[in-house]
Amino acid sequence: MEKNRQTVCVLDEKDTVIGYTYPKRAKGLIKKRRAEFVSDNAIRLYRQCPTYDNMEDIEMANTNFITIIPTAWRKNPDGGAKTVCDRFMISNPLAGAVANAPSVVEVLSLGTWNWDAASYVTNGLQMLEPETEYHFVFWLNGGENDRSDEVCQLQILFTDSGITASNSEFDTGLCFRLNRGYIKPLKKYNGWEYYDIPFTTTQAKFTQFQFVAIKAPMALISAEEPDVYKDLQDVVDPYEKQRPQRHNIYFEDGWPVNTWYATERLIHGKGSGEKGHGVTRSSSDLLDWPELMQNIADEIMGEIDLDELQEEIRDAVLSELDVNALRGEIMESVRRAFGANT
Repeated sequence: MEKNRQTVCVLDEKDTVIGYTYPKRAKGLIKKRRAEFVSDNAIRLYRQCPTYDNMEDIEMANTNFITIIPTAWRKNPDGGAKTVCDRFMISNPLAGAVANAPSVVEVLSLGTWNWDAASYVTNGLQMLEPETEYHFVFWLNGGENDRSDEVCQLQILFTDSGITASNSEFDTGLCFRLNRGYIKPLKKYNGWEYYDIPFTTTQAKFTQFQFVAIKAPMALISAEEPDVYKDLQDVVDPYEKQRPQRHNIYFEDGWPVNTWYATERLIHGKGSGEKGHGVTRSSSDLLDWPELMQNIADEIMGEIDLDELQEEIRDAVLSELDVNALRGEIMESVRRAFGANT
C-alpha cells in the first residue's frame, strides 16, 4: 500500500514499521483487541497478532467474508404463494478454471418469467459482529429480461426483532440492485458474474438478507474471497452490448433461440444493424413492415378465389334488398318520367 496522509502506520511489538493500513481498518484491529494506538496515525500489533511483510495481506486476513449457503435460504412468508424458489445441483461453471473447484455445485434459484409473480427468499436471522465491515460474495446468473422491467435485488436489514422481516420492513434497509450494471461485478465468467457486496453492521442484534426476483429468474452459487479468483480471466459474451438481457441458465444456450438476439442469429449478422458495432435493436426495428404486410396480403389472396368472393358479396347485398319492391319503384319512376313527356 502506498503511504500517504490517509494511511495509518502499523508497528510490530518491537516498534518496527511493517506496513500501512487504512484508518477504518486500524480501528477494526483496535476493536478486536489485536492492536493498540501509539499515536493518531500509528498502531502497534499485539504479540499474538500475526505479522506480514505486506500490510495488504493483513487487511485481507481481517476482512470478514460471508457467502451463500443454498440450503439456508427459504421463501419469505410475507412474499405470498407466488414466490418461486428451488435449489439443485449443476455442473460447476468454474470447474477446471479455479483450483480445487468441485465438478458440481449447488445453486439457489428464484424467480420466474411471469409478469405477475414476485419471489422473495431470506436466510433467517444472522448474528454478526456489531459495527463491523463484512463482504457478501457470490456468483450470480440471470436476473434480467429483454424488456428491462425486471427486479433483481439484494436487501440487507439490521434489526433487533427476532422475527423474519416483512417486505415493507426490508424496504427500509439497504438495497443493492444487481441488474443493468448498477453494481459492477468483479469477474464475468461464462454467463456468471462475481459480486463483492460490502456493508457495515450496526448495533442491532440481527442482520437479515433477502433476494428479490421479479419478471426474470436468477441463480446464485457460493463464492470464495476475491483473492481466490485473482488469476481467473474474464470470459465475456461477445454480443454483450447487443443483447437486451444477460445469460440465463434457464436456456440451454443462455438465451432463447427464437428471438432476434439468439446467438445463432447474431453470429450470422441477422440480429443487429451493423455487425460488431454493438447496436442494440428492438424487435420492431428488425421488421420491414411494408414487406411484412404485403407478404400477409399475398398469403391471404393465395387462399381466396376472387370470382367466388365477388359472387358471395353480390349475393350478400341482394339478400338484404326487397327485389320486388325495388322493381316496382323503378317501373313507377319510369312511368312518371314518360307521363311527364307526353
